[in-house]
Amino acid sequence: MDIGLELTPERLARLEWAAPFVTASVAAIAEAEGIDDVPDSPRTTIPVRDEPCSVVPEVTEPYELGVVEAAVAIRRGQLLPAELLASCLTRIERTQPALGAFVRLTDDAARTQADLAGQQPPTGVLHGIPFAAKDLIDTSNVATEYGSAAFVGRVPPWDATVVSRIRSAGGILVGKTATHEIAYGVSTPAVHNPWHPDRMASGSSGGSAAALAARQVPMALGTDTGGSLRLPSAFCGTSAIRPTFGLIPRSGVMTLSASFDVVGPMARSARDCLMLLRVLAGDPPAELVSPVVDLRQVRVGLADVATQHEVAVAETLRSLGAQIIEVTLPSLPITQAAASVLVFAEAAAEFRQHLKRGAEFTEDIQAFLEAGLGVPVADFLHAQRVRNAIKRDYANLLGEVDVLLLPTSPVTELPHGVSSHDGVPLIPVLTPYTFPASLTGLPAIAFPCGFSRSGMPVGAQLMGPAHSETLLAAVVDAYQQETDWHTRIPPV
Repeated sequence: MDIGLELTPERLARLEWAAPFVTASVAAIAEAEGIDDVPDSPRTTIPVRDEPCSVVPEVTEPYELGVVEAAVAIRRGQLLPAELLASCLTRIERTQPALGAFVRLTDDAARTQADLAGQQPPTGVLHGIPFAAKDLIDTSNVATEYGSAAFVGRVPPWDATVVSRIRSAGGILVGKTATHEIAYGVSTPAVHNPWHPDRMASGSSGGSAAALAARQVPMALGTDTGGSLRLPSAFCGTSAIRPTFGLIPRSGVMTLSASFDVVGPMARSARDCLMLLRVLAGDPPAELVSPVVDLRQVRVGLADVATQHEVAVAETLRSLGAQIIEVTLPSLPITQAAASVLVFAEAAAEFRQHLKRGAEFTEDIQAFLEAGLGVPVADFLHAQRVRNAIKRDYANLLGEVDVLLLPTSPVTELPHGVSSHDGVPLIPVLTPYTFPASLTGLPAIAFPCGFSRSGMPVGAQLMGPAHSETLLAAVVDAYQQETDWHTRIPPV
């Protein structure tokens, strides 16, 4: 395997461990059908309307409020931005030692901004609402180090576009959340799960998900290559939207795999995620609203890999009028293999110069990057053609149903600190159900739907046609109006 680097004994040992995962993926798609032309994905025609939000629930502390609830309270004068921020910062102080969700705080600047926000009329729908940003997303004059020793001391001079848009809508940055190093992993080793400190929070947006679950902040930003928004949401009992590829600008956000990466909203409810998504997309609503859909018009495809938890979700949606149709997903092994080849190659190309300059990453990431340098061009191009065939298959399937209901992860909990499961690295273990949306570029929303026997959260996801985020959020919001999984607070 020619990786363009000197094959030292250490590098050869890493390749001996990592290369089989690349070559196995290449072999898995060798005989798979590939095509050059892809039909357009169907667009949803189901109407979703906005309804004004006006209810502020009874809570013990302001930090318990969701995004829209807190925004309503602030607009009514029932809550000051400084009071909400102080409540969140106190919560962070109490829970951060056990969780490690934040890598740095911007509390002094946040207090100044909150004080000013309390003296001004609302500047946008997120006026006075604290938020956290994953440590891949640039924040002006605040270190953004990608969770890596290779980028220690990196301080960007300006905000990423998504951060600018949240600030323009009135959001207040509280700090940067921990990420798996360069987002190339699904465990976020520095972060502990709020539901049990001995359990993994997953990743790579593990810091953001843990901060949300622990009520440290009401909203956060994460990124998703192969499941990094959705997996930690499932493990921590929160919600997130992986948007249609290209919907949200990525300027000022670290690239891992250019044809997979997206930035997305993370919160505790679908309604809050959609509000934040609309801000990120540059189309914030003028008022605080909730999405409403007539579920009698919605055909929900219950995937053949569904567990008892997704079946229970389907039954709740059926009781609200949705039509439930059992469907078979296009080959998940081929989907995962094609995605793996492409991500390995794209990530290696992205960080090739860092490797040549001698940048040192943690052992498993170094191994994956070096192995990716050896992907032959012919295999990369074939994986692209297989990707097109899978896009066609999902376009056909989403012509028969409006949304797809499937699990987020085949494993609902893992011990903190593990890097493999039954001898297999965690990326292939956890991503078979998240790679379909990642490979096709279609949107998906992750949301909590129950708990395991040991008391850990279980997450499901809905996947839909391109630009169906509003429909996905409306369906999940209807589900969340009937259930309380998303309102439960961990005992951290």
